[in-house]
Amino acid sequence: MNFRSLAILSVLALSPIAISAQATALSAQAPAASPALYAETAAPVSFSSSIAADALVAPAAGAQSSSAPKASKQSSLPFSGLAIGVKVGLAGIGFDVATPLIHQWINLRGGASFISYTPSTITTDNLNINGTIKFQNAAAMVDVFPFHGRIRLSGGATIYNNTGLTASLAVPAGQSISFGGTTYYSEPLNANNPFGPITGSGVFTFGGNKVAPRVTIGTGNMLPKKGHFTFESEIGFQYFSAPTVTLNNFSGTACLNYTAPSTYTNCGSSSSVITGPSITSEETKLNNDLYDLRFFPILSFGLSYKIH
Repeated sequence: MNFRSLAILSVLALSPIAISAQATALSAQAPAASPALYAETAAPVSFSSSIAADALVAPAAGAQSSSAPKASKQSSLPFSGLAIGVKVGLAGIGFDVATPLIHQWINLRGGASFISYTPSTITTDNLNINGTIKFQNAAAMVDVFPFHGRIRLSGGATIYNNTGLTASLAVPAGQSISFGGTTYYSEPLNANNPFGPITGSGVFTFGGNKVAPRVTIGTGNMLPKKGHFTFESEIGFQYFSAPTVTLNNFSGTACLNYTAPSTYTNCGSSSSVITGPSITSEETKLNNDLYDLRFFPILSFGLSYKIH
């Protein structure tokens, strides 16, 4: 039984009581000939009560019907929703936040990723490299869903970047290294060489702290039509400026000549024997070798939750 039926039954049930009470009051004030007037008055009371019940139901129904379109319109407005997510990928672990610009068509997304780790010793051309690789970046993206489904095309920019390697360099005793076409021999620690083999430091920076464009393709809408959770994937690249390598702080003993089995000549402090032009030439060579890394890959997988 609905609300309207209950209201009508209530009015019908209470009408005799109201009529009786009204009749008693009228009989005390009017002469005996007034029941006819009372009968005329009683009928409108019952009729108007029925109308009142209808009036109570109608506004409620009207309010419900008018509120539904407003809620639908509100949910499709720009910035009317919010979702957060976590992800893991080549750039480490991170998070994303998204809000709609055009409902189920375009989202605005921002996020960051970070990781720092120290790999085992890297050896190349008789040079031992030990250091910490750091990935720290933040980006702003526009996600477009051309089919109003899970496939998304994204474009935007890396607005903060701190990606690179800070390392210590060492040339093992008895080994040699070439800088700028000149070969330098690392003399072992001995009575004539209290300073030990060649050491130094290097900083490898990928892109620097500059704005870099990025393009990706992926799956998953952080603000789905139904439900709250979405599994996401993303692959693409960001275009950094050319990587840079800086070599400095050389110490130990470097020699220009070596005669087997253990004769080192023309030796001196590495900071003076290894000349500035040789270091600059080596930095240029390394920069050229790393030039292709200006296209830095993006690959991540994540899980997001739509808050509203």
